[in-house]
Amino acid sequence: MKIVIARTDNIGDVVLTLPMASILKQHYPNAEIIVLARRYVQAVVEAHPAVDRFIDWESLNAKSDKEIVQAFKELKADMILHVFPVKRIAQCAFKARIPVRIGTTRRWYNWLYCNKRVSFSRKNSGLHEAQLNLKLLKALDISTQYALPEIIEMSQLNACSDTPEKVKTLLASNKFNLIIHPGSNGNSKEWPLSSFQALLKALPKDKFNIIITGSEAENQRFSALAESCPEAMNSMGKLSLNELISLLGAADGLVVNSTGPLHIASALGIKTLGLFPSQPGKSPKRWGPIGKQAGYLTASICEACRQNSSSFRKGRRGGIFKSSLALLFQRRELKPKMPCICMQSITVPQVKEALMRWLSSR
Repeated sequence: MKIVIARTDNIGDVVLTLPMASILKQHYPNAEIIVLARRYVQAVVEAHPAVDRFIDWESLNAKSDKEIVQAFKELKADMILHVFPVKRIAQCAFKARIPVRIGTTRRWYNWLYCNKRVSFSRKNSGLHEAQLNLKLLKALDISTQYALPEIIEMSQLNACSDTPEKVKTLLASNKFNLIIHPGSNGNSKEWPLSSFQALLKALPKDKFNIIITGSEAENQRFSALAESCPEAMNSMGKLSLNELISLLGAADGLVVNSTGPLHIASALGIKTLGLFPSQPGKSPKRWGPIGKQAGYLTASICEACRQNSSSFRKGRRGGIFKSSLALLFQRRELKPKMPCICMQSITVPQVKEALMRWLSSR
């Protein structure tokens, strides 16, 4: 049996989907578990022990529909689960006559292309993203009632056994190797640069080896952070995803916004501190890290966000169509007058205290 899990969005989303591979492996021990995802997440997918094969969606997506259908036919899959709904994937899987095609009832095209559909809402649910992903297994009569501690065991990734030389040069044997990842690739609200700078100044240099990670674009955005702490190892824009996974697996801890590396580090089992806003849909209740040594701090909602939220609720009561333009102009007027400062409510002493506890328990 061959089972395809289709999840073609971001790193964190993929990490929180991989427990599904473990559950499917438990119920179908001889199945080949295949993950269809974007190229840049390949190293993460291949680090999960229950995944047998990775397929690059970006390479397939560049082909014609006819070629994609033929590729799906040659794959000879028995089942595909559309965890992240993409119309083209659903349509081509249908045309390739994959026998079991599972999707949600929330996408109109799934009524055409899927022969098993599950009804649930992510937006209005109080469940964690990792729990929501498992809802699709209901179509296979597999229990979807998993508590987060159970999912932790199924989310664990295997770090590379051989640490690359480039990564070894970043590590110190006599200090706590702390990774600071200041960006979020636009996926979440971020702790201010000034707060990260103050944190690095507050940490004892003889105890912590600071390693700053991020993309090449983030290297430009956060150059002031590296400059403010000359002792820090700046690896922004210098590591491949494989190398980042290796570094996360070899380090002692990570401080990070709500973004992909948070979930990688959590799944690798290292000490992880996520910095989160409190808004529904962005809070740790939905996106929190679920590793054995993972924790988080949550910001308080600021006045700007409270007013925006209040205006939106009033608009809902008054009729969304009638008030949509008024709300749009209200938000445009509000933004320059009162910018969001939610993340500033997480203080440097709070973060430092958590890190010093890590150090004492090392």
